[in-house]
Amino acid sequence: SSGINAEWPLRPGDMLAEGGRIVYSTCSLNPIENEASILSALKNRPEFRLLPTSGYLPELKREPGLTSWKVMHSSGTWYDKFDDVEEKHRKSVSPTMFPDEAAEHNLQYCMRVYPHQQNTGGFFICIIERKESEKASPLVPEVEEAEENVEEKTEETNLHKNTNTLVDKMKWKTYHGYREDPFIFLKRDAECFKNLTEFYDISDSFPYDTMFVRSVETKQRNLSVSCARIRDIIEQNERKIKVINCGLRLFSYCKENFSSCCYRLLQEGAHFTAGFMGKKLFEVSVADMVKVLAAESCPKESMEAALYEKIKDVPQGIIVFHLKAAGTVPDIFACVYNTENNVKTYITEDEKNHFRLILGLEPLLTKRELKKQKAIEHHREKRQATAERVAAEQEEIARKKLEPEVKPDPDDSDSHQQNNESDKDVESEEIKSEMVDEVQN
Repeated sequence: SSGINAEWPLRPGDMLAEGGRIVYSTCSLNPIENEASILSALKNRPEFRLLPTSGYLPELKREPGLTSWKVMHSSGTWYDKFDDVEEKHRKSVSPTMFPDEAAEHNLQYCMRVYPHQQNTGGFFICIIERKESEKASPLVPEVEEAEENVEEKTEETNLHKNTNTLVDKMKWKTYHGYREDPFIFLKRDAECFKNLTEFYDISDSFPYDTMFVRSVETKQRNLSVSCARIRDIIEQNERKIKVINCGLRLFSYCKENFSSCCYRLLQEGAHFTAGFMGKKLFEVSVADMVKVLAAESCPKESMEAALYEKIKDVPQGIIVFHLKAAGTVPDIFACVYNTENNVKTYITEDEKNHFRLILGLEPLLTKRELKKQKAIEHHREKRQATAERVAAEQEEIARKKLEPEVKPDPDDSDSHQQNNESDKDVESEEIKSEMVDEVQN
C-alpha cells in the first residue's frame, strides 16, 4: 500500500548533500505503488523535488508520469477521490493513494516504460533531488553571539575527535555470510566443449571464453555464458564482490541414454545458441510449429516433406525449430527432443502455452490444472451421490408416514399360537413313527 511505500523513495535522502540525487525505480506500473508513493514522500519532505527525465536515454520509448488516476477497492469499486470512499472501505483505502496536489509536484517528470512499446518489462523511473538551501544572511552577528558560536563549535570539534578516536580503537568483526559457489570461466579446449561442439555443429565464433561453470567437478551440471566485461569484473574482484548469480544458462548435463551428447540445449538459451548452430537448427513453417506444440509427441512422417527429409536421419537428442518472424508473430525458437520416429517439444508447459498464444491457439491445460479439474469432478460426483442418498432416505421416510398403521389383532395372535403348537405335535408324532419303524426293521 502507499502508506508503506511512501517512506522508501527518500530513505537514503538523509545521506545526500545539497544537490544530490536519487534514482528511484520499480518494476510495477501501478500508480499506487509509484506516483502515489512519490507524491506522499514529497509532501512529507519538502526539501526534495522531482527532476525531468526526458533528457536521459533518448532512444528509450517512454511515457510521462501520471497526474491523475482512480483507486480501486478489493471489492471492485472505483473511487476518484477519498471523500467518495465508503466508510467500510476506508480501512484499506487511504488518502495518500489519491492524486491530490499532483500538479504542484511535477509528477509528469517521472518516466513510465511499457512492455508493448519495445518488447521490454514494465518500469517506473524518476529522479529526486535534494534542494539547495538558501544562502546564509550577510549580516554580521553581535560580538557576544559570535563568541558563543565559537565555544559551541570548539566543544563540537572535541566531541568529534573523541568519537573518532574511540571508533579507531574498536575492533570490527567482518561477516562474510554464505560462501557462494565460485565462477570458473572455461578455456576453448575444455573437455566439456569437445562433444558438445561437434553434436550441435557450433561455429568458431561462439564465445567460448565467456562460458563458465559453478563447480570444480569433472561433470559440470550447467554451462552458462556471460559477457567479457562481466567476466573481468568477477575474476578481478573474486573476494571483494559477492556475486549471487549472473549469465544465461545454455546447456545442462544429461544422461547417456538421453542423447549421444552429454549436454542438452536449454530452452532459456535457445535464442542465443541458435545464432551459432549449424545442422541442428531447422527452419519450420507455422503448420509444423503448431504440430509440435500439441499435447503429445508428433510423428516425423506427419511433418511437411521438406522438413521430414532433413530430420529423418538426425541422431537422437535436442534440436531447435525456428519459426521466422512474420507480421505480429516474433521469432520463435523451440527446443525439440528428436527420437527415431517422433519429435516432441522439450519445454515447460508455460512456455508451450506462451508460444501457442502467440500463434493464436488456445492454451493447453497444465498438469496442475488437470489435477485440479479431476478433483473438482470427483468432488461434484461425491456430492451428487450424497444428495441422491439423502433424497432416497427422505422419500422412504415420507412413504412410511403415508402408510396406515396396522394394529395386531389379539384373536389372530392366539390362533397363530395354536397353529404353531399343532404343527409341533404333528412333527413329534412323525418322529415317533419313524423310530418305531426302524426298531421293527
